[in-house]
This record gives sequence, C-alpha cells and structure tokens, in this order.
Amino acid sequence: MFDLLFQSHAGLWRITILLFFLAFILLKIGKPKGKKITQMILRLLYVIMIVSGLGMLIVLKFPSLYIVKGILALWLIWTMELILSKSVVRKESGPSTKGYWIQFLIALILVILIAAKIIRF
Repeated sequence: MFDLLFQSHAGLWRITILLFFLAFILLKIGKPKGKKITQMILRLLYVIMIVSGLGMLIVLKFPSLYIVKGILALWLIWTMELILSKSVVRKESGPSTKGYWIQFLIALILVILIAAKIIRF
C-alpha cells in the first residue's frame, strides 16, 4: 500500500511542478483560457496529492519529519496558487510577485531536500 501511495505521490509532484510552469508560461504569452484549464487540472492534482500524502502519513504513523514536510508542501501549494492568481491581476503599478517566487523557491528546495533525505532530524 505504501509503495502505491509513494509512487503516485512522487509522480504527481513532478507533473504538478511542470504544469505550474506551463500555466505561468501560458499566462505570460497571453493564453488565459489555456492557463485557466491548466490551473484547474493543477487544483485537482493538489487534492490528490494531499490525500496521498495523508495516506502515507497514516501508514508511517505520523513521523515528525514528514509532518514538517507536509506543512512545507502546503506552503508550496499556497505559493503556487498565489503566483498564478496575483500574476493575473498585476498591472504595471500593482503588487509584485517577487516575494511569492522567493517563497516558492525556498519551499520547493526544502521539500526536495527532505524527500531526498538530505535534511533529517
């Protein structure tokens, strides 16, 4: 059971990151309909990833490292959603998404380092 959850979870994260960048590129080249469809698919993947992540936490009996990783993953999803939504409403004088991009990179790096077992405690 764990292997099924793990493989689907890891694969979905890879697809999600690729779709996030695709949605951002579609937004920047002026394809709002394509961006909207991609963002809806992303939201479905978020739900599936959260469920599979919770399933793995239950199977592993809630180790603290993976609870922290789950919180970081939720932060990562939050920054991805904010980047896509704030980039839409941003005008020349509007707020910058630079801070959200920094948060995205920090969260992504931390999640990857924990997943690769480079960060442990």
